[in-house]
Amino acid sequence: MSLLSTGSALLCMFVAFAFASVLHGRENEGRQLSSLAGVVAASSADALIFNDRTLALTLLVSLEAKREISRATLYDRKGKLFATYSAPGHAGEPPAPMLDAVDVATLAAANLEGGRLTSPRLRLYRPVLGGTGQAGVLVIELDLMPMWRDILRSVGVLAGAMFVSLLVSAVLARRFTRSIADPVTKLIQAAQKVSVSQNYTLRVQHARRDELGTLIDSFNDMLAQIEGRGATLRTHRDELERQVSVRTEQLERAKNAAEAASRAKSAFLATMSHEIRTPMNGVLGMTEMLLGTPLSEAQRNYTRLVKRSGEHLLVIINDILDFSKIEAGKLTIEYINFNLWDLLEDIHTVYTPQAQNKGIALDFDIANDIPVAICGDPNRLRQIMANLLGNAIKFTDQGRIDARVRVASEDSQAVVLRFEVHDTGIGIPREARGRLFEAFSQADDSTTRKFGGTGLGLAISKQLVELMGGAIGVDTAARKGSVFWFTVSFDKRRVDPDTPGAQPHSLDGMRVLVVDEDETTRVALERHLADWDLACEGAPGARAALDRLATGARAGKPFDAAILNMELTQSSGLLLAATIKADPLTRPTRIILLSPEHLAADPVQRREAGVSYQLIEPARAADLFACLGTRARGLTAPAPHFLPAPLPACGETAARVRRVLLAEDNPVNVEVAKAMLESLGLQTQVARNGLEALEAVRSKTFEVVLMDCQMPVMDGFAATAAIRQEERDTGRPRALPVIAITANALQGDREACLAAGMDDYLSKPFTQAELAGVIGRWIAMPLSASLHHDDAAPSLPVEAREVIQRAVINAKALENIRALSRQGGDALVRKVIAAYVGDTPQHLQTLRQAVGGQDTDTVRRVAHSLKSASANVGAETLARLCKDLEHMGHSASVTGAATLLTDMEEEFQAVRQSLNAMLV
Repeated sequence: MSLLSTGSALLCMFVAFAFASVLHGRENEGRQLSSLAGVVAASSADALIFNDRTLALTLLVSLEAKREISRATLYDRKGKLFATYSAPGHAGEPPAPMLDAVDVATLAAANLEGGRLTSPRLRLYRPVLGGTGQAGVLVIELDLMPMWRDILRSVGVLAGAMFVSLLVSAVLARRFTRSIADPVTKLIQAAQKVSVSQNYTLRVQHARRDELGTLIDSFNDMLAQIEGRGATLRTHRDELERQVSVRTEQLERAKNAAEAASRAKSAFLATMSHEIRTPMNGVLGMTEMLLGTPLSEAQRNYTRLVKRSGEHLLVIINDILDFSKIEAGKLTIEYINFNLWDLLEDIHTVYTPQAQNKGIALDFDIANDIPVAICGDPNRLRQIMANLLGNAIKFTDQGRIDARVRVASEDSQAVVLRFEVHDTGIGIPREARGRLFEAFSQADDSTTRKFGGTGLGLAISKQLVELMGGAIGVDTAARKGSVFWFTVSFDKRRVDPDTPGAQPHSLDGMRVLVVDEDETTRVALERHLADWDLACEGAPGARAALDRLATGARAGKPFDAAILNMELTQSSGLLLAATIKADPLTRPTRIILLSPEHLAADPVQRREAGVSYQLIEPARAADLFACLGTRARGLTAPAPHFLPAPLPACGETAARVRRVLLAEDNPVNVEVAKAMLESLGLQTQVARNGLEALEAVRSKTFEVVLMDCQMPVMDGFAATAAIRQEERDTGRPRALPVIAITANALQGDREACLAAGMDDYLSKPFTQAELAGVIGRWIAMPLSASLHHDDAAPSLPVEAREVIQRAVINAKALENIRALSRQGGDALVRKVIAAYVGDTPQHLQTLRQAVGGQDTDTVRRVAHSLKSASANVGAETLARLCKDLEHMGHSASVTGAATLLTDMEEEFQAVRQSLNAMLV
């Protein structure tokens, strides 16, 4: 550092001296040359005026006294050479050139240009003045090489002195460097050794008393402090490890206690679920059976109140169990493929009657860009929507409820949907919103509150939404009421490409045969299929259907699918399907069976008859489109035992005795289940415990076993395990279906039943339809089997039925209305018909005005309402027309709506004539 600073200073001084020497030398030479040129120019005026060249040359030769002058030239006023002088050694050089213009300004500019700093010569132009003007120009050139040699000698002497100074500085710097760098090097080495070895006992020895000595002492003190602090930390670490060991042991004991408490809680919930659901099964089951018996109007109302109260209590029990599972972290989310549009339509169908009973409108507004098939948990989504819609209906006395679904965001992997429920109810106070989604909390928590409930619905919905990766909240509506919203993310990557609705299927070019004896229904379905660009034909009966299918196959134009109605006069849809599949010529045709709910075939029957799909009337367009668009999965022939026994219209499958073993210890549940089974056409034997059930299976043959899980002597798990063990010991195949019927409904109960060897699971309390559905998965149910109160329902008079059959009314719908009231069935039918006939003209007039005013929202809303009313009285054709008009309203287009409305008005005239005939 010392050498660098000294050298830099000397170098700067050297450069400054050299530059100053050059400037000073040129300045001196220029000043001397200017003085000499002035003298010569003044003396040369007379020579130029008198044209005396000898005098001029004499004056120029006098310049040889200054050895540095190399040449001197004198020009006259015309610029011609007058006299010249060259110093020895420069005789051969040409004279200095004369400028074109010889005025004073030009000469001054030439002098300035010739005065460059590095020029080896100095040239000076001086005007010669004489008389009244300029007589000529004197040009003198000065050789600067002697000046440069003097400057170089001076600079060389200075460079030598600078070199000697740098040498002395280097010697002194080396001496000082050792005294400073050595202690610093020792500090560096000591720091590196401590860093590598973590040995803080090292010290740096020295005997200095200067600043470096102070630095070394500070370094040693720092190491001593670190060493002491490390010892303290080791002591604290040992103490902390001891405390952690103690706390770990305490936490382990607390964890074991918490797990034991959780197991006790789960066991308590399971026990309470069983204890509560067992009597609830008796209450709900017996009330359902009681409603199927002759009762007075008051008794029927009381029984319905008991049934509704029991169902409400069951909802509360389910909410508490769900909340307990959420608290325990046992609630899980499924990821399965499902059709979102179908789910929303099902929710709409379920909650529309509840809203209509309160006189409020319920509409669904679903965006057109909503995906059809997604991957997620449909049951949890249904539960959330049910909570929000149920609350909206409960807290809304007048106005309307709108459910909206929009796409919040979407990419190639997932889609985020936003669901909103708008109501015009009592609204949510601002101070109540903070606790609205808390457990056991409601907006009105006073003792005089008007509305009931546990306050768990929104808390459970919040937990479910967060488990599904979304958010939930509430806002104030624009005018009145509230807006509950939530967002949920659904996976698009997991959707099965073969799932109906997951990808669009082209139906272009398909040939479909519609088989229905009702001409109106058949023609309406043909028109609907024609809108999908299908080649559609109709057949009025089974024989015509077989002939057309065979003819098309022989002509090389087979039908791709056949849509069969279950109710045929001389046959049935199942028998016709089996006949079609038995013929190799027509076997490739896919069969779609349309049937009423009470005549629906079970899965075994459909599989044996070769039916691809079964739809319950009235079939939704989306379901029918999906069934037609799904690829065929092979050619299936009917089961051999299906064809020999033809199926008459009323069905002969009931002639075959089907024995069912009911293992149940509760007397009430025994009576309920036995009554349900016998009304389904099943012969029932009762076992009071698992041991009796095992003995019964050993002694008799049963089609299926309904096994309660918790029974005395031997429970259902042990009995099922014994049955399966005997099957394995005797080498028999596992052919006896065992269905668990239990009041347990916690997570894992179904898995426990299946692990014990049971084949299916039915949770108490169950309805007769649920029982029939579970049993129908394992044995072929008689086609004539229906619900108890349907069997007991009286039929319409023969005359009325004939009138309806000739018209456009489905008699089944009116018979169902009569079945709702044992004593006043006829009066109820008349009241419903009168209300429908009186209100429908106003609806049609509103639709006509809405179509003319391009009001698609009103078209959609009124068409939907009229569709439900028409379906309730059996006006199925009018209901389908209303559904088409409703779809136009959904698509925000009324193109062609006027023609469709005209058809609806004509169809209503026919419906009114038929219904009026009923009132006569």
